[in-house]
Amino acid sequence: MMIPKNSIQSLKGYQVSDMKYEIQLDANESKNFLFPNGIVVNDLEINLYPDNQANVLRAEISKYIGVDSKYIIEGNGSSELLELLVKTYVDKNEVILSFEPSFSMYKIYSQIYSTSYIGVPSNKDFSLDINLMIEYAKKNNPKLIFICTPNNPTGYLIPKEDIIKLLENTNALVAVDEAYMEFTNGSSSMVNEFNRYKNLVILRTMSKAFGLAGIRLGYLIANFEIINTLNKVKSPYHLNALSQYVGIQAFQRKDLVQKNVSEVMKRRDLLEIELSKLGFVIYPSFGNFLFVYSDIKNLLERLKRRGILIRGFSNELSSYYRITIGTKEENEVLVNQLKEIIHENINNN
Repeated sequence: MMIPKNSIQSLKGYQVSDMKYEIQLDANESKNFLFPNGIVVNDLEINLYPDNQANVLRAEISKYIGVDSKYIIEGNGSSELLELLVKTYVDKNEVILSFEPSFSMYKIYSQIYSTSYIGVPSNKDFSLDINLMIEYAKKNNPKLIFICTPNNPTGYLIPKEDIIKLLENTNALVAVDEAYMEFTNGSSSMVNEFNRYKNLVILRTMSKAFGLAGIRLGYLIANFEIINTLNKVKSPYHLNALSQYVGIQAFQRKDLVQKNVSEVMKRRDLLEIELSKLGFVIYPSFGNFLFVYSDIKNLLERLKRRGILIRGFSNELSSYYRITIGTKEENEVLVNQLKEIIHENINNN
């Protein structure tokens, strides 16, 4: 038996359901198709390696966010770029900080690379206290701080001034994960601040608002020194030609992206109203999902048996759930099935 390195032996990998359900509301995937009529791929030279710098794609990203392409690096989803930050900047046993609960890959990458991960607790209402993060940073001298805003899984949006306060009170590299920023009005985005702070990077994904989770495409914005360093470490030809091609086409459909986002936000508000009527506690969300509390016993399994998958959690979050905003029809089925489950509980008592 080949024994993995110590940091891997106790690793609990990212949890993905292998089963397919009739209604899948667990992964925050988009329910709106950016290419409803399909996409035609022309002149794709798959016998050749892809553009190593993804120059045309980065030019499209540049137009979308208003930042020169030399300050942008692309990746196979933002997850690859999160990992790139850890393996580039954090040595063994150096500290990584993040709020908890938050995106679990921060902790997983930390463990893979034998760094020291410290979670900073959320407030009881799942708001995030930047002063507490600063306190932890001063005490633990982190090399890297991950900030997810809007936060996954809670949906909490951190005010821009809070992130600026953190940047001005730590020497750590602060990685602001804006995977869900398109579902806000954009005023809390740090994209326009990247050149003001030498310790700031911003990450974006095309899996959520753009609905391209199957393509695996993300990007990172930072000052040129950081971009230059990351380019030394990234694998050559890391983003395949098809992902680059689809990404280029997607950025030319910005109006449809915004239309889809607006529809998701409307459905989110309607679902929040319906779940509140059923006794769920709903936390303010700025993503394409809702973070909720329910005291219904075995809710996750009971929905699975009815063909519906939502995201559940363990330990102290075992009665909390993250529900992706589905189509109008999917949301209606979810609400109706929840009503039936509640009715079952009443009949059994």
